[in-house]
Amino acid sequence: MFRSLCNLSSAKTFNSDFGGFYAYPTENPLVLVAPELTDPSKVQLLHFPNGALRINSEIDFTIKRNGVKGNFEVKVESPAGMNIVTPLQIVDPERLRVNFCLKEAGLYKVHIKCNSVPLPKSPFIIISICGEPESNVRKMELPIFKSDASCVTHRGLGLTHISLDEKNEFTVDGSAAGNNMLFVGIFGPKGQCDEVVIKHTGNNVYKITYEVRDSGDYLLVAKWGDEHIPGSPFQLSAM
Repeated sequence: MFRSLCNLSSAKTFNSDFGGFYAYPTENPLVLVAPELTDPSKVQLLHFPNGALRINSEIDFTIKRNGVKGNFEVKVESPAGMNIVTPLQIVDPERLRVNFCLKEAGLYKVHIKCNSVPLPKSPFIIISICGEPESNVRKMELPIFKSDASCVTHRGLGLTHISLDEKNEFTVDGSAAGNNMLFVGIFGPKGQCDEVVIKHTGNNVYKITYEVRDSGDYLLVAKWGDEHIPGSPFQLSAM
């Protein structure tokens, strides 16, 4: 019964109990070892895109083996039904990079196999919509501000002393200083202040509140654009 599985050489001997000759092996059987089974559930996809992407967007994600051995194959099915085998770039022994471009609008299916075994949830879906990719969309740039920080005024107890575990307040008035942005930061014994709130009340007038929990010396910085307002940085102490 083992002849079809093992390469056996045999010899014959006589045995009167069985009434004649019978065969017995004279060489060790040939043992065939099966290759390691593929476990596609261990494979991860890193940076795979989510949501709808614009046409001409570039798709770039990574296949992480997580110890799974074998050959990977990625086939992209376009909305028109064309199947394109995508070349894989070896990043390191554990990672393969996949890169391709969305040339048309519609539903793309990304089929991924390892040793001809599909990964769970394959094919993976990518939706492409009409329009330019985000990288080509003009982004809003900061305007060129014309201002004079020396014209900024301020008032309030929050610039003269600090009360622990209470809200400290002060006001910054930039109505006569031109258009710009107000930046406020507070640095204390343990680093940045836990909470600083800047509220614009209109006409470039701002109400600032902050709260600290540790006693010690603090440094309060207030800038109108890139320039310090008069008095900044402010030296404060909390007892």
